[in-house]
Amino acid sequence: MDRTRNRKLARVVASAGLALGAVGLCTAPALANGRPAPPTASNPAASNPTATNPAASPPAATPPAATPLPAFDFTDCPALPANADPNKWRCEVHVATGRMRLGGLDVPLRPMTITHAEGPLPDGSTGQVFGALHATPSPAAGGLLGIPGLPEQAPVLGVNVETRYGGWFDFLSHGTSAGGLDVTLALGGPLLPKDCSIGTAEHPIRLTMMRKGPNEWVSKDPPILKGTLWDNTVALPAATNCGPLGTLLNGRNHLPSPAGDNSITLDGLYTFKTYAQLGR
Repeated sequence: MDRTRNRKLARVVASAGLALGAVGLCTAPALANGRPAPPTASNPAASNPTATNPAASPPAATPPAATPLPAFDFTDCPALPANADPNKWRCEVHVATGRMRLGGLDVPLRPMTITHAEGPLPDGSTGQVFGALHATPSPAAGGLLGIPGLPEQAPVLGVNVETRYGGWFDFLSHGTSAGGLDVTLALGGPLLPKDCSIGTAEHPIRLTMMRKGPNEWVSKDPPILKGTLWDNTVALPAATNCGPLGTLLNGRNHLPSPAGDNSITLDGLYTFKTYAQLGR
């Protein structure tokens, strides 16, 4: 009697095993040459091997936090020309950081703001008026003597470079050109006189900025665009009015420096408002 029950139990177990095996063949991803077969309507697991094991699925990606938009300052917007239409003239504000290679000086640029206005003139041409340039003094890597590893705020040999407006600009550009700008580069440090600079008011440095790829919209309201400008054609004069250390500074930092040995890159954000929006 026990043997009969054991034989029946064995047949039940065997049948259950065959049934489970059949289920396994139907649900497991089919293999073709050792690789999962393409997904089909009857075999969705082939397109997602983790579908039968939800615990193995990767967690849902967390959406990135929105980048806070800067607070642009329109206080430097210049006065409009006579008879200019405030609805058609706009004040433009550019905020940028970047890097300058000036002969042997390597300068990571801290924030710089340029403000100007442009719009139609009564004669039908387009006019432009400069507002202001404000640049945070930026420490040159290596300081006065270009010493590798010298701390940015070296108490004696540190050098800051401050970009200043040189008296001329033209931002009415076409194609890849973004216009031109004259600047002087004021050099400041414990061992340098206050008038030490690369370029002077009488002989400024002319930058010819080019666009590096198209601008991208960051926001439509308010209107904010992002882009990169660069100039690798600028030539640099020797630093002047730098006192007894001027010769050493120029020699150590390869100044004057011909075109092709220098570069300026500006990564910036740009916005604008009409003068009517500004209430002017």
